[in-house]
Amino acid sequence: MLNRCVMTVRAKQPFFDWLKGLPSVSNMTLEQWNEDGVAYLLPEVEEKGDDLTTLIPLCFDMIFERELAAWRENEKDWPAKRDLALFLEWFEPQLRSVVIDLVDAPLEDDEA
Repeated sequence: MLNRCVMTVRAKQPFFDWLKGLPSVSNMTLEQWNEDGVAYLLPEVEEKGDDLTTLIPLCFDMIFERELAAWRENEKDWPAKRDLALFLEWFEPQLRSVVIDLVDAPLEDDEA
């Protein structure tokens, strides 16, 4: 078991509306977009009080930027105000507090 938890985010309609307004975006549906996604490793949930309400304010900005950059690297195309309220309007975060690594090999980071 890893000393991390996992957060995933499901897109909501407002994010999808922004995405569809970009040039060169395929004709996928919101459901198709949400079929796969990124899993974000976060610090381990150690106490009962450690949940989405405590973890999201600590990391939403990094997740928000990664989700936007996956579709448009130029920040001028991003919403100017990217606060917690907009993040929660655009995404549904989901937390998994236990992460078990079933692979008998070291973790690798291709950005390191």
